[in-house]
Amino acid sequence: MKYKQKAFSRAERKSQIMGQFAIWQSKGDNEVKTMTRIARSLDMSPSQHVTDMLLEMVNEGNLAFVEREKSGRWTARGYYSVIRTLIAEKFLRRTISVSKRGVAVGQLEMFS
Repeated sequence: MKYKQKAFSRAERKSQIMGQFAIWQSKGDNEVKTMTRIARSLDMSPSQHVTDMLLEMVNEGNLAFVEREKSGRWTARGYYSVIRTLIAEKFLRRTISVSKRGVAVGQLEMFS
């Protein structure tokens, strides 16, 4: 009986982060993301561990960050992907009607 892996390795988490940035870019969302938003999108708790991984990815050249001043608070970092993905445009959706014996029974969405 094989046991389910409890946690992802550091390399797997980094690839998940880059995959999440690719998803955001494909949806047209190119804004900078905070560490909290990145962690929450991967079902992780925002912690120093996530910050350390993001800073390692900045040193590797996969990500970059911008520091923003918060009034009366510390400076916040906004991360963005340096690597642009090939899927940079939104998918167009077309609906087609599905009929059975001449009666429309539903619709399906197709990606083009």
